[in-house]
Amino acid sequence: MRTPIIVLFSLFVAALPAQGATVSFYGAGCTYQQPLAIGVQGLPQLGTTVGITYSGPNLNTSLQVQPVLALGLGANNIPIPSGILPQQPVGCSVWIDPIVLYPMPVTTTGLFATRYDFVVPNDPTLTGFVFVGQWLAIAVQCGFVPPCWLDALPTSDAALLTVGI
Repeated sequence: MRTPIIVLFSLFVAALPAQGATVSFYGAGCTYQQPLAIGVQGLPQLGTTVGITYSGPNLNTSLQVQPVLALGLGANNIPIPSGILPQQPVGCSVWIDPIVLYPMPVTTTGLFATRYDFVVPNDPTLTGFVFVGQWLAIAVQCGFVPPCWLDALPTSDAALLTVGI
């Protein structure tokens, strides 16, 4: 009596499509001294490490430009007005609905880290989970004496990541 159940179960399991891990990019980064861009190294597969990389200005002087990784669950398109800050570039947009902001720490070189690695848990219930990421650079200008002021908030393009096996 168990044979039909085993056969039906094996047919059901074989019929389930395997969800592949994917990464796609959308939107456009703006330029503040140089263009900002997001990169992804590896695929968001269960139990693997994925690196999200930053390309753009990275300064830790009187002009400090600190990369901040924004992660969220949904795409968006909110333009940042160019006149909102003294050096705000044109063409910057918030391409995601951010939930988490992770400011990159200073490294031993004196610059900020440009890569964030995370491990995708080896949990099959995450298969098909979609999340988005984007880089924001916080530009702060300081003179010879305080105060310092927020100079610009340039942004990168965005990445849409689907967790798969």
